[in-house]
Formats: sequence, C-alpha cells, structure tokens
Amino acid sequence: MSDPTSPPLPPVAVAGPTRRSGIGRRDLLAATVSTLFAAGAPALAVAQEAEPPLDPRLSADTVTFQVRRGIFKGLLVRPRVAAKRPGVLLIPDQRGPSPYWRSLARRYALEGFTVLLPDLLAPFNQPEGSDEAINLMARIIPAEHQLALDAAADLLAKHPECNGSIAVVGFVWGGPYAMQFAITGSRVKAVVIHYATLPTPDKAAAAKVPVQFHWVENDPRTTPQVEPLERKMIGAGRVFESWVYPGVAAGFASDAAARVYNKEAADRAFDRAVFFLRRYLGGG
Repeated sequence: MSDPTSPPLPPVAVAGPTRRSGIGRRDLLAATVSTLFAAGAPALAVAQEAEPPLDPRLSADTVTFQVRRGIFKGLLVRPRVAAKRPGVLLIPDQRGPSPYWRSLARRYALEGFTVLLPDLLAPFNQPEGSDEAINLMARIIPAEHQLALDAAADLLAKHPECNGSIAVVGFVWGGPYAMQFAITGSRVKAVVIHYATLPTPDKAAAAKVPVQFHWVENDPRTTPQVEPLERKMIGAGRVFESWVYPGVAAGFASDAAARVYNKEAADRAFDRAVFFLRRYLGGG
C-alpha cells in the first residue's frame, strides 16, 4: 500500500543516489551500549507542522511501559483491520515525537506494519522539541535510553497485532540505538539507519541482522565513516545496503518543515526502507 498523500515515485534506478551492498554469513561479538555516540539533531523547524487527522484506515493508541521507576509512553499505529503484522520501532532524533514523526509512523502503518513511536521524554514532562527536552536527552547516559528502547521493542513484539517479527528504523540521534539492536542481534530482524554517527567501523561491522544505511554525500559529520564502515562490513561478511544521496543535507528526511528537508530524497529513502523491511520481515 502507499500513502495517499505521496504520489508514486519513479523506479529507484534513476540517476542520483548510489547504492553499495554486502552479503555475508559470519557472526562477530556484539559491542556494548557505551560505544554509542549521540549525534546532533538537524536544525529545528522554521515553523510548526500542522498535524493531519488520523487516516480512517488506521487505528492509533497510546501505550505505556515501565523501566525501573520511569513510565514511558508510545504511539502505536496499525491498519484498522485487526491482524498480526510485522512491527517497526521508529526512533526519532532527540527532539522526541512531533507531528512529523507521528505522520511518518502513520505512513509506515499504511504500508502494512504495526508501528511503535516511543516517547522517551514522557517521564520528564518536557514539551516536545524544546531546548530543555534536547538538553535533558543529552544528559541521560545512552545505557538508560537503550533500556527504554529495549522495553519498547519487547512491547511491540508481544502486541496482539504484531507477529513478533520486528525491525528498528532510526534517524540521527536514534541511529546509534538502532545500530545497537543490529549489533546485539536480539529482538529484531532488520535495521534501517539515516545519516547517523555510528560506533567504530569494527563494532558496527558486528551487526548480526541486515542493515540499510542512508547517507548524504558531503556531510563532514558522517561522510568520513561511510567507506571504512562499508569495507569492514564487507570483510566481515555482513548483509547491508548503503545508499548515498547527493545534493542534500543531513536531516533531509527528518522534518518536513525544516529548511534542509528534501521531499524527493525523503520519499526515495522511505520507499527503499519499505522494500528492505518487506524483504526481511515480510508483510505489506
């Protein structure tokens, strides 16, 4: 299925982004959460995006889960017709859920997935997108965030409308956490990462599940890691795809109201992610 607000795109073989991939079978030791590097978020939106009403083909609920003393929330979206489907855990940047991320969660749900968008700010009563929220997220050690995301993944996998086969999709700040799911090889069957600063190539190459990367061509923060990471993953026999997008900035698919947003590149990245997820999770 496709999002009615997004017209069909040409085949992915058009001129533009390049793709590199590797296929392998061997396993390496997992890295620890302490290797995660929190990356900076794209520039804040210049205007608040209006949030459309829920598509009548979808159902959405707020779910809660507890980690130690913290009560976290998440938006769970899925097609209205009840069925067991593959799941997608959507990890946004450190601004937390926003109208854009909720819209993206709905878009994945329209493609036939049960989607959970966790709100890691929920226990702290901070407004989404505020400077206070961003600063708070930066002060919390990565291991604490990972515990909350692990709990969210468990909730999603056990939901009555999920078949237990789940993937993680991460953007910028959320990318290293998505990579950690791939490194540990637990809970998930595939991972998609957008322009994130990752652990060292050796540790990232320990991924035990297929990973799809989306990079921008000339980003001083992320471009230097692309080729070393690819070489390590090929050498380790890992299964991965690596897409590089020219002429756009990091954050091109992270907020439709931001100056760096590029709809054409964002739509291509989305279509490629959906194709990748269907290949390894089924469904859609």
